[in-house]
Amino acid sequence: MTFKRSWSAMRRPLAITGVATSALLVLAACASNGADQQQQQQDQDSAIAQPAETQSSESAGDAQSGAESTQRSESTRGTIGTVRSSAEAQQQSQAAQSDQQAAGEQQGTPQQDDGMGGMDGGTAVAIADQASYNELSPRLQLLRDSGYPVYLSGEYIIALGTPDLSPGMHRISVVIEGPVGLVEFPAIAVTVLPEDSPGEMREVIARFSRFPDGVRGFHVTAIDFTQAGRWNLILHIPAEDGFADVGLALDIAEDTSAPSVGDAAPASASRTLLDVPNIADLSTGETPDPGLYLISVADALQAGKPFVVVFASPGFCTNAFCGPQAEVLSEVRERHGDDANYIHIDLYENPEQVRLGEEPIETPILEEWGLHTDEWTFVVNAEGVVVARFEAFAPFDEVEAALATLLEG
Repeated sequence: MTFKRSWSAMRRPLAITGVATSALLVLAACASNGADQQQQQQDQDSAIAQPAETQSSESAGDAQSGAESTQRSESTRGTIGTVRSSAEAQQQSQAAQSDQQAAGEQQGTPQQDDGMGGMDGGTAVAIADQASYNELSPRLQLLRDSGYPVYLSGEYIIALGTPDLSPGMHRISVVIEGPVGLVEFPAIAVTVLPEDSPGEMREVIARFSRFPDGVRGFHVTAIDFTQAGRWNLILHIPAEDGFADVGLALDIAEDTSAPSVGDAAPASASRTLLDVPNIADLSTGETPDPGLYLISVADALQAGKPFVVVFASPGFCTNAFCGPQAEVLSEVRERHGDDANYIHIDLYENPEQVRLGEEPIETPILEEWGLHTDEWTFVVNAEGVVVARFEAFAPFDEVEAALATLLEG
């Protein structure tokens, strides 16, 4: 296939300094003790569309100005904070909604939804463009260096994990930080409309997906972009006084850079265990799974069997959209075995030397596939056609479901 956009000269930042650097890169987290995890789970269970209690810790406004501390308190687990909502507030919200619905039914008046997630009809919403590089604090600049757009809107920071978009159905993921930190509400409404056709406005639901580390996470949804051009997304985020409506502007290109669903997978000569003396030459991970390096992409296309290919660097996974994707692929392999082939391609040609602090060399396969962000997963059918793609981290449930659907025919 022919890619519409050329390979970017921008180099991915490499966290050679390891875990210490990760605190600067993300809207993300360090490990917590058992008591913290128990408290975090209680907070997650109670977090619904009622506002969080305002905390006196660092605010998202601090992050926007760049005047943020490099040290986070234990209670924030490496982020600006954690969204919290009490069980009492949850009960009050549910009761109020039930009373309102019952009153409407008694009066014979249908409860209308204006599609704006709690906004009054006709209320204007400011739409934010991507923040310029100089507007961002150092940690957000590093996120931008990895290819992910960042938006600043009032007290909110939103990072987009899926910027490679074109007309058609696409998976969308966003990390949202608010006044009290990472927004973790189980679901938020998102209004979607093309800028030049506001009459096509519709609403989707973005659901919170937690990373395996138990701390990080993002909201994920699917949006059908019917045309190229400027689109607006309005996130309706629960807040103290109802909802904070945060608008984002997205530019939908005529075609994606990476292969889209329906495109042929490039026949890349990815390396296998037969090509190197040591598995450490194939992955920056500490304990690579040999089952992910048995066949090249080119040979997998000739084999006439479905396959899943992951592009990730396990040893340097340090930003908000990077998770244990190679480990997820191993889990999928354990579930489906010989029904498919499974391939991991590290971002670096010299992973063992990179771990030792030497200059990284990016694999040319990234250019072959048109990949401009750090982590990708593709599910390819027996005919060599992409049937599912995931930009940024995709949890086991998403990847396994895509492969299972393909295998079930």
